[in-house]
Amino acid sequence: MRNPKDTVVSWHHFNRKLETSIDAEHVTPWDEFVHRFLDGKVLLGDFYDHALGWWQMRDDPHFLFLKYEDMNKDLSGAVRKIKDFLDISLDDVTTASIVESCTFANLTSAWADSGNQTKTLLARKGAIGDWKNSFSESQNKAFDAKYRERLEGTGLQFDFE
Repeated sequence: MRNPKDTVVSWHHFNRKLETSIDAEHVTPWDEFVHRFLDGKVLLGDFYDHALGWWQMRDDPHFLFLKYEDMNKDLSGAVRKIKDFLDISLDDVTTASIVESCTFANLTSAWADSGNQTKTLLARKGAIGDWKNSFSESQNKAFDAKYRERLEGTGLQFDFE
C-alpha cells in the first residue's frame, strides 16, 4: 500500500502514459484527475475502500500488509518481514541479492528491458513526498480532510515524507 497523495500522482502519470499510448481523444488533466480520485471515480475505484479492505486483513496469518514508504525506507527490513511471513531462511548473500534486485533503480531497469509494454509504463520516480511537486494548497487540504474522514480511528496511517 502507498500513501494516497503519492498514489494519486503516480496513478495520474500512469494514466496519462496509458491514454497517450492508446491515442485517447482526451488525456485527463491533473485537476480533473485529483477530483475524480477523491470521489473514488478512477479506474479500480476508491483508494480508501481498497486500502481499508486490505487493512482489515492485517491480522490474518495468511496475509502480509506492507507499505511502500516502509519498504522504501528499509528494504532489508521488508525482505526480512517477507522471509518471516513465508517462514523461509536464506543466507545473508542471497538476502542481500534479493534486496539489491528489488531496489527501484534495478526494477525499473529490468522492466524497461522486459519488452512488456505495461511494465514500461509503470515506474516513474518511486519517490516518497513527490506529491508536493504537484499539489496545490487546496488539493492538499482536500486530501488531508479525506484522509482524516476515512482513516481516523482505523489504525492505518501513512507517511507522506
